[in-house]
Amino acid sequence: HKSVTFSELRQDLPGPNVHTYHKMRRGNVDDGFQKADLIVENRFSTPRISHCQLELPSSIAYVGGDGTLTVWSSVHCLFPIAAQIGNAFGLPSSKVRVMANYFGGSFGASPRAYMFSAMLALKTGRPVKVVFSREESFFRDLHRLPEVIYIKDGVRKDGTLLAREMKLICNGGAYADAAPQIIRNGSFGISQYRIPNLKWDAYGVYTNAPLCGGFRGYGNSQPFWAMEQQMDIIAEKLGVDAVDLRKKNIIKEGEENLRGEITHSIGAEQCLDRAAEWIGWGKPSAEPGKNLKVGKGIALANKYTMVDTVSASIVKVHKDGTVEFRHGADESGQGCNTVLAQIVAEEFRVPMEKIKVVWGDTSAVPYDFGSVSSRTTFFTGNAIRCACHDAKRQIFEAAAPRLGAAPEDLAVEDGKIYLRGSREKEVMISDLFMPDGKGAQRGALVVPHEGEILGKGMFYIEGVTKEDYGTGQGKKLTASYGYAAQATEVAVDTETGIVKVLRWVNAFDMGQPINPKLCEGQMEGGAGMGIGSALYEEVLMENGKIVNPGFNDYRFPSTKEIPSGNNMTSLIVEAPHREGPFGAKGAGEAAMTPSAPAIANAIYNAVGIRIMDLPITPDKVLKALKDAKKEGF
Repeated sequence: HKSVTFSELRQDLPGPNVHTYHKMRRGNVDDGFQKADLIVENRFSTPRISHCQLELPSSIAYVGGDGTLTVWSSVHCLFPIAAQIGNAFGLPSSKVRVMANYFGGSFGASPRAYMFSAMLALKTGRPVKVVFSREESFFRDLHRLPEVIYIKDGVRKDGTLLAREMKLICNGGAYADAAPQIIRNGSFGISQYRIPNLKWDAYGVYTNAPLCGGFRGYGNSQPFWAMEQQMDIIAEKLGVDAVDLRKKNIIKEGEENLRGEITHSIGAEQCLDRAAEWIGWGKPSAEPGKNLKVGKGIALANKYTMVDTVSASIVKVHKDGTVEFRHGADESGQGCNTVLAQIVAEEFRVPMEKIKVVWGDTSAVPYDFGSVSSRTTFFTGNAIRCACHDAKRQIFEAAAPRLGAAPEDLAVEDGKIYLRGSREKEVMISDLFMPDGKGAQRGALVVPHEGEILGKGMFYIEGVTKEDYGTGQGKKLTASYGYAAQATEVAVDTETGIVKVLRWVNAFDMGQPINPKLCEGQMEGGAGMGIGSALYEEVLMENGKIVNPGFNDYRFPSTKEIPSGNNMTSLIVEAPHREGPFGAKGAGEAAMTPSAPAIANAIYNAVGIRIMDLPITPDKVLKALKDAKKEGF
């Protein structure tokens, strides 16, 4: 690919087809480019890809005797989906019940099997079960947005970024759905670097293709594909180290980012250092064979957590000391029930076997926006902590007279209430209840007008600001950022064009990890998806039809293509967030955002060719090698 200048790009897209447009402005890019010692322009693209979760979309629905529509489905976002169903069929919220169970992955897919089952149950008055085939899942799935990305950077000789101009053209498919928000939210990712002058324009275009929607990263992975290759290109042209270039421009604690926010908890530089050290950055790779060339690559990325959502929770303390909590988030394979249970166990200082979780039923749990935007640990976890504090307040107020102390001086552990700093006198939680016996008072709490220990909590971010639609600026647009650096060593077969990922390291800042093993699982699962997006995956279309709607023809990596054992590692960088529960942030989505550019940079390091259009298939590698040979490289 030759460099493409902005003058070669049509400035005015066809008006009727453009369904969304997002712009961001900071400083003056023209002034920044005039002061630059080097200007680099390139064009990149990403394809349409499918989520490929193993469980097929399915749903069961029936209408009860009282007219309540009950829907079981493999969904996330219980309450928003209940609202969708109610709005679609004119039902009040009290007449819609949505239930979910454990299911095999999500990643943003929402083929809406629940709408089909709900419609048919209401029409027929009979229970209805709908299960999509794999082919139907491909047709109805919300694919990741294909994008064309133009990027232009101006830098000083010392590597300081002075100006960046980006233009993204996003193929939204036949309907807007979530595409406008995804296109807008993709601009949050570029905030990890300090760039005084910025111009960002993103277009969403209607096309005769299936609709697109959320996919792990929610609009961030596509810009990073361009940005993190661009950083390596700049480093080579300046003759500086690619890691050093990134570290020089990373935003620091207390600085204002490109969206106008003062961000906190920035572990990006530590992630880069840890990943570079593990992969042996700067050290030559061993050549395993005649036709195999080996190289190393690295990339840095992040993922925001949205700010304008709410989570609520209820905590009930039973007489035997068991603590039951209820939440409305979604357990879609990420292990949130375990993490949330750990938060409750930590608050009450009890073992995990004394924790009971109730989830997945809108008729039994309080409101939660859902498991999206890497928000569950941050928002739902905080709501549960608030509910725990409310329940403990009631316990301490009930126990204080018995201990002759003020409620605020008490603590609880393993079902016992005691004076903080002294264990000489204790009261069991069971002592706060009436003894079991006959009569209406059986098991009631000995506190007037209470009856049971029931704590309630809600969490949302205060001080949220609206985005200025002319500049994209705002003082509080996100709750937090998680940072991820990934480094890899790959082998390129110059005869076949096949790329083999040999070694892989994830270094991730998710604040203070609550469950490190689950965090490692997120990082390694994200790496697998990232490798797939880089080397294999693309939904192919001919004449408006998908031609590879199934696992026979849609390629993604198996366990053989993903490093394991000593060749795959995950490193945790602790940068606690002052607003997160015990300092935690989200860990789900950033785990794949730097993967594709890290692989592309490693391929360039190995054989000197740069692939700018995903996926990096063998035929593209061979063509680039052939073209490079013709040009004498």
